[in-house]
Amino acid sequence: MRVGLVTCKTLPEPDPDAAPLDAALRARGHTPVMLPWDDASTQCDGLKRAQLDLIVVRSPWNYFTAADAFKDWIERANDIAPVINGPSVVKWNMHKGYLLELAAAGVAIVPTTLIKSADASAAKDAIASYGDVVIKPAIGAGSFGAGRFKNNEASALDHATKLATGRDVLIQPYLAGFEYPGERSLVWINGEWTHAIRKQPRFAGESESVDSGEPPTEAELAVADAAIRAVPHKIHYARADLVETESGVVLSELELMEPSLFFDHSATALTRFIAMIESVAM
Repeated sequence: MRVGLVTCKTLPEPDPDAAPLDAALRARGHTPVMLPWDDASTQCDGLKRAQLDLIVVRSPWNYFTAADAFKDWIERANDIAPVINGPSVVKWNMHKGYLLELAAAGVAIVPTTLIKSADASAAKDAIASYGDVVIKPAIGAGSFGAGRFKNNEASALDHATKLATGRDVLIQPYLAGFEYPGERSLVWINGEWTHAIRKQPRFAGESESVDSGEPPTEAELAVADAAIRAVPHKIHYARADLVETESGVVLSELELMEPSLFFDHSATALTRFIAMIESVAM
């Protein structure tokens, strides 16, 4: 098969999944084709010439800089070869307001306030109610625009107001569990949780720190399973980011469109990912 791997022209940071995925596809006799969505060579004619059997969204990590253009590109790509996770998943997961939908379905999440563009009064109320807060764009990737602020720090409202100019913003309490023991990420591939890692928090301009983690606990799996069940679209792979609180485990994000899957921490996950690609395409 010819398998398109969606990325971008210039990655904002290295993708540790890229090399092992490329090698594993080639070992199975497949041809991986890198598809930078923001390059002239991958527009409609270029995609048709590539003669792809399947397109897998992997590392288009600048999508938030032109979110509407990216959504349009994914739709066009899906007309040429099946895209996984599909366009409906991308559109739903791109805006982190999905967390409120999951909460309405009974999933335990980090308390979250969605601030609509330029609603300074709502931002002020949320900051006052949460104390130490994390403020980040509702459409973003990596650490773009994310900042942590102390209790009622004046710069918190300034950051939220500037960030909310023309975009929606999320305001959440900063939970101690992000620092210790750290955020947990559980990787789900084709119906099975394959492995978990532990991450330390990062904000704008910082690098990600990742360690191999112990197997998921029953409490972690309960929240992660509930999140997967609540997704209103068909998915093939996911990453659930979780954090421990005094009242139990909560979901901080459910990454469905371009998550790092930490293949270097699990050969089983990589093998299962390749099998998933083959089962979808054939």
